[in-house]
Amino acid sequence: MTIVQVAGAALSFRLDWSQNHLLNPLWHPHAKFHGALLLFMLTGVAATSLWSMWRLSREPQVAVRMAALLSLAFWTPLFYITSVLPGSTSWAGAANADPRITGSIVTPNLVVALGFTIVNLTVLWMARDGDAGARERARQASAAHAAS
Repeated sequence: MTIVQVAGAALSFRLDWSQNHLLNPLWHPHAKFHGALLLFMLTGVAATSLWSMWRLSREPQVAVRMAALLSLAFWTPLFYITSVLPGSTSWAGAANADPRITGSIVTPNLVVALGFTIVNLTVLWMARDGDAGARERARQASAAHAAS
């Protein structure tokens, strides 16, 4: 998860702080503001997730799950924003020049988002055993307390 958090923030800055995104003179100044705001928010969330995962804790699996869920909260909207915001597009290039695979639009940022989504879902799946163990220990402690 450390790599996912660092790579997500770093790649987002690398790809979006460029001529085809935030530095594009055709972008409205307020759109640039919101784009930059989102990048800094992502970096803050990643830093908070890193702190949560690396601090001493009796429940480290909670921090890992939180980091994965926060990361998913950033990456998954890339798949549906164009459906809920008419006139929006995931393609930052020239209109009608969007990349296609077998006729379907497949933009590079959606490929990146898919990669991060798969990794985060895998982490959540792997972390499920840790939560089950914590629940079992809590149940045993409760049963022992009730018996005494």
